[in-house]
Amino acid sequence: MSRTLSSTSRPSAYTLIELLAVMLVIALTGIIEEFVAHRFGRGPGIGAAAVTLIVCVIVVGLVYRWSWRRERKQLQELREKYRGIYRVIALPADQNIIAKPDGAEIKIGDYGWEAGPIHKDGLIFLQGLTVEWTVVWHAGFRPDQIEWITEKPSSQYDYWVPYWAKSPSQPSLFGNSIALSFEGLGLSR
Repeated sequence: MSRTLSSTSRPSAYTLIELLAVMLVIALTGIIEEFVAHRFGRGPGIGAAAVTLIVCVIVVGLVYRWSWRRERKQLQELREKYRGIYRVIALPADQNIIAKPDGAEIKIGDYGWEAGPIHKDGLIFLQGLTVEWTVVWHAGFRPDQIEWITEKPSSQYDYWVPYWAKSPSQPSLFGNSIALSFEGLGLSR
């Protein structure tokens, strides 16, 4: 039995980390304002709160900047490490190394874009993608089950977008959809 991915799309929302950061900024600003206002009066308390708010926003901005740089570096490493496009010539026998939503299927002749592994076991992991960069399947293959086609003209790791691995909304997008993008490269089957 293969693992399945949720076919529901995720709503855009703030993450828990973002909500905690906002709560920390508000709480710290309020605590500093109350402390200073209690000792020196309401005017200096408001001034201290404003300075605290500015400092907190700068610190949060620097943390996000560091996080984005780290993420960009990781994506660059993924682009360099997983750079191939392969054609499936045999299906994996072990269904435990395949992740796909209900209704999706991997067919012999499908194209897969090399991707990071689900687990380290020496297999080459590929993603079946639609022309909209939606992941249809993610599976591990032995080298004799796939053939190298070409290097990726662009990578699924070129851009980081939250929740980029959404399931397709229409079942007709499953399967051989990625072959459509190869027509422009002259690699259609």
